[in-house]
Amino acid sequence: MFDYDKWQEIFATIRKNKLRTGLTAAGVFWGIFMLIFMMGMGDGLEKGVMKEFGGRSTNSLYVWPERTSIAYKGLPVGRGFGFTVDDINAIDENIDGIEILAPRFMRHNAAVSYQSKNDKFHVRGEWAGIQKVEALAMQEGRFLNALDEKNKRKVAVLGRIVKETLFGEESAIGQFITIDGISFQVVGVSKYDGEVRRLQEADEVIFTPLSGLMNSFGDGKHISWFVCTAAPSIPVSSIETKVKRLLANRHQVSPEDDQAIGSFNLEREYQRLASLFSSIRIFLWIVGIGTLMAGVVSVSNVMLIAVKDRTREIGVRKALGATPWSIISLILLESVFITTLSGYVGLLLGTAIVALINLAVGTEGEMFNNPEISLGVSLGSLIVLIISGALAGLLPALHAARIKPVEALRSE
Repeated sequence: MFDYDKWQEIFATIRKNKLRTGLTAAGVFWGIFMLIFMMGMGDGLEKGVMKEFGGRSTNSLYVWPERTSIAYKGLPVGRGFGFTVDDINAIDENIDGIEILAPRFMRHNAAVSYQSKNDKFHVRGEWAGIQKVEALAMQEGRFLNALDEKNKRKVAVLGRIVKETLFGEESAIGQFITIDGISFQVVGVSKYDGEVRRLQEADEVIFTPLSGLMNSFGDGKHISWFVCTAAPSIPVSSIETKVKRLLANRHQVSPEDDQAIGSFNLEREYQRLASLFSSIRIFLWIVGIGTLMAGVVSVSNVMLIAVKDRTREIGVRKALGATPWSIISLILLESVFITTLSGYVGLLLGTAIVALINLAVGTEGEMFNNPEISLGVSLGSLIVLIISGALAGLLPALHAARIKPVEALRSE
């Protein structure tokens, strides 16, 4: 590889056939460029779609009541029902593997006021576990805790935008706000800690203890819906069936009624998308490598033509004692050099264009953002380049090694 004479011959051959070498290199350049570009675009699309999960726990299960679609035990079709705190306690006591249970009671468009300022906001009665499920961070003060729930305290945690609307630059901690005529003391200000705009509604919500809000604006028993998360290493799908079966039994719902209890399995959706993008990555590698192979075939054809043009030269070399390996190594080295150099240029250009798109799009895109080329993709591409170059030159090199000196010297 470090033989100076060999490199002189390689460069002399390239200079002698500039157009042929340039067109050959262009095929390899385009193949690796398209591979890198497509991988970068696929990465940006995957990040944009996955960003929709917004920092929420991906092992989450959301459950809510619907209406029955099957008559059961003398009860009619279309019957409505609601979940209660007793349902939540029953789930907690009877189903293993649940890490967080977070029931919710909603008060929509409540009239909220502080001194002379007033507006309408959604109010959510929550248990403290919701903070871990929905990517909520504290900007000021504290979040809800178990004592707030146990003692049915009338305390509130304001979303960031609620605080700015009612208090401006003034500190909200310790102040009292009125929610539909009932006074609540502010103990904290929260902010959504994710990137998905549609989930930023948490910044426009007021959080209160579930028991306090239910007793103030409900019957003290019924909740709107709940979310639960599975413990580590336990798939939430295994919990989903148990939860729905227990609730169906408690509310006299037919086991065959799939519409009475609604649910959204975030883990299943996440795995489905992860599997989809794994398939997309494999597809992009296949397409990119296929495009690269088209360039490699052209390199191999050109090297065969080069061997044919140099038949007499190779015959003289062998007549003077050149070994088959010296002939093979010369052809292989030229093939690897052309392939690697042109491919590396394609790799650099593809990476540069992806980086420019990254600067233009950043992390603000809804379904496409922050495209990058990982180190693994770059190293993998380089390995593919080197192997491709060796394969492209192998057939012509073996053909050159089989040339017989006598027949070569007689060739025109």
